Amino acid sequence: MNNVSVIIPTHNRPQLLLLALQSIEEQTEKPDEVMVVMDGEDRQTERFLNEYNSEHFTYRYLKIPKSKGACYARNLGAENASGNILMFLDDDDTWEPEKIKSQLQQFKLNEQVGLVYSGKLVVYNTNRKKVIRRIPAMAKGNLYPKIFEDNYIGTTSSVAVKKDVFQQAGGFDNNLPAMQDYDLWIRCCERTQVAHDNQYNVRYTIAKNAANQISGKSENHHRALNYLFIKYREVLEGKSSILQRRFKSSRFLHLAKAVHRNNYFYSLKYSLKSIFYYPNIKAVALFLPPSLLSIVSLFQPGRRN
Repeated sequence: MNNVSVIIPTHNRPQLLLLALQSIEEQTEKPDEVMVVMDGEDRQTERFLNEYNSEHFTYRYLKIPKSKGACYARNLGAENASGNILMFLDDDDTWEPEKIKSQLQQFKLNEQVGLVYSGKLVVYNTNRKKVIRRIPAMAKGNLYPKIFEDNYIGTTSSVAVKKDVFQQAGGFDNNLPAMQDYDLWIRCCERTQVAHDNQYNVRYTIAKNAANQISGKSENHHRALNYLFIKYREVLEGKSSILQRRFKSSRFLHLAKAVHRNNYFYSLKYSLKSIFYYPNIKAVALFLPPSLLSIVSLFQPGRRN
C-alpha cells in the first residue's frame, strides 16, 4: 500500500502557499500527509500555518529559523515524512485535481518504477488560469544514461518518487544554487525506472516580469553549471563522446534559456556554446529576441526544460 507525503518548501509567500494547499485539498485522491517546511522566520507565514487545518489529510509544518534554501527544506521534509511515496510541490505552483491519483496508478502498474512525473501547464504569475504553453511528459523507462542528454523529467512539482529511491540517491544536493532537480533525477534514474502519467497535472508558474524570476539569476546557473561539469566528469568519461557533448550542450542551453528574458546578449553567448557542443534547433531559436520568441512559442505544442 502506498502512503503519500507531500512536501512544500515555502519562504515568505503565505498567499501563494494557500493556493498550493488548496490544489491539494481539491485532489480526487488525497494524500496521507502534507508537510510544509518554512524556510526562515516570517510571522505572517507562521500565523497562517498555525491556523491552517485540513479534514482530508494529516497536516504539520516544520520551521527552519534561518533560511537555508529550498533544497535543504525539501530534504528536511523528506527526512521527517511518514509516507513511502514523496511528492514535492513548490509554493508558487499548483496541481490539477488528478495529479496524485494518476501518478499512484503508474506505481501500481509497474513495481519497477520508482519515479513518476507529469507534463506542465506553464502560466504567468499574473494570470494562473491562462495556459501560455504546454510541456508534455514523453520519456519513460530506463532513462540512464539517457538523462544526461536533457532534463526529460522537469520541475520538482511534477514528480512523485519512492522514498527509498530518494534516500538511495542521496536527496537534493545542497551545494547546488540551481539545477538541483535535474541533478537528483540523474541519480534517481541510475537506480530506478521512470514513468509518466501522460497528463498535464502541474501548473508551473513563471514571473510575467522576468526580473522577478528567481530561477533566471544568471550567476546561480553559471555556478551550478560548473559544479555539475565537475561532479559528473568521471562518470561521463566512461560514456560515449556524443553523450558527453550532449550533456554540456543541454546545460549551456538551459543557462541560455534561463537568462534569455533578462539578458538577451548574455543568452546568445551560451546558445552558441550549446550549438558548439551539439547542434540543436532550440539553441538556434534563442537567437530570436525575447519579444519575438514569446510569439513563436505560442504556436509550438510543447518544449522541455
